[in-house]
Amino acid sequence: MNDWTVWRDAALHFADLADSSTLAAFRAHGAVKTKADGSWVTACDVATEQRLRKAITDTFPNHSVIGEEDGETRGDPAEPKWIIDPIDGTANFVSGNPIFATLIAVQLGGEEVVSVVSAPALSTRFDAVRAHGSRQDGQPITVSATAILSDAEVSFGGLSYFVTAHQQSLVDKLVEQTRRTRGYGDFWQHCLVAAGSTDIAIDAEAKLWDMAAVKLLVEEAGGRFTALNGVSRADAGSGVSTNGHLHDAVLALVAPSN
Repeated sequence: MNDWTVWRDAALHFADLADSSTLAAFRAHGAVKTKADGSWVTACDVATEQRLRKAITDTFPNHSVIGEEDGETRGDPAEPKWIIDPIDGTANFVSGNPIFATLIAVQLGGEEVVSVVSAPALSTRFDAVRAHGSRQDGQPITVSATAILSDAEVSFGGLSYFVTAHQQSLVDKLVEQTRRTRGYGDFWQHCLVAAGSTDIAIDAEAKLWDMAAVKLLVEEAGGRFTALNGVSRADAGSGVSTNGHLHDAVLALVAPSN
């Protein structure tokens, strides 16, 4: 057993802690605040991240932690970095929509090596370890075999972000050229790509903590993940997941950056 699997097992335990917090607060009608970037945050977001940070640093005191709510706690730069989003899909969480999850990723040398995506209200959990594959609820998953756009299903994140990113034409082209379009959004659409349940998922705007866990999950399921500009990084500001066969065709439709 290598250290990456050890970190995956630890991440699964940390996800258990997060699930107990988020499920207890789900549909409890807690107070909601608006952050400077316009996104929502709840007391549960903050408390869950704090609980995760403590659990990680108690277990791995030399590791770094970066999270959506409290920024980065720096450890030994030679050691892993944990990237956490306590509740991805906060707007769903607040609205009573069960499509929310805790995202946990571990980077080593800037590369994602472990990820866990835990969606307790959907009663499902995904995980991946670099070079060990991806799983849903402990069972291996793989991307779809769809090879041409006209046969593909594509899912978009919030359409307003495509407007802001000057990528409305990408949406129009994919609507015209694919078989089916949906808006699953957030972590869920990328997990569906990893599980072979949809073929393409695109977020026109995203942060590191939104993308790190799903990036590895898709890659280890046999797919491909990049930003809209084709860079294979989780911190490049956007996210495109595909089954790999369709990736170049999707990127070819991206409007040139201004």
